[in-house]
Amino acid sequence: MRTVLLTLVAFCLTTVLHAQDKPAAKGEEGSSFRKPFTLTLQIDKERVYEEKFERHPYVHHNEVFLFKGDDFGVTLQREGDAVKSVTYQPDLTKADITFKFSQEVKDGEPTMMMLVIKNNTQATIYMDALMTSPGKEGVFKTTILPLQPGLSNYESWPHPMVQLVLTKIRTTK
Repeated sequence: MRTVLLTLVAFCLTTVLHAQDKPAAKGEEGSSFRKPFTLTLQIDKERVYEEKFERHPYVHHNEVFLFKGDDFGVTLQREGDAVKSVTYQPDLTKADITFKFSQEVKDGEPTMMMLVIKNNTQATIYMDALMTSPGKEGVFKTTILPLQPGLSNYESWPHPMVQLVLTKIRTTK
């Protein structure tokens, strides 16, 4: 199971491994790291997946890293139509975009992973996404619909997800 995470790190975030050698301050190069945590996902009625994460960013190099239970936002620094940087914003009232990522479970059976995104800007937001799933090797592309100004969007997947990474956040197609 750890190979799934390692594959994602190698694919999306090789620089984080180097950043772990030195302390990173909140906001340094757009990074803010989580405290160590254990991710727990319901696989089916009988099985649970657990993985410990020692140090992992909320946002790093303009990519947003989401795990089950996350509820935070990001601030966009823009120049015209271009998004120049994406930074972690724990205060949802100050965030340009907010994210809430959860796993829905009914009667011990997982039904879906759900991402709620709210766009607090005056621009349409586009983004790409990558995901990893327990028991599957590799990183998989998934889609996120464009998000109109001032609106919320709900995305869902019918399977457990270790991590969802939002990349290429932009205001133009």
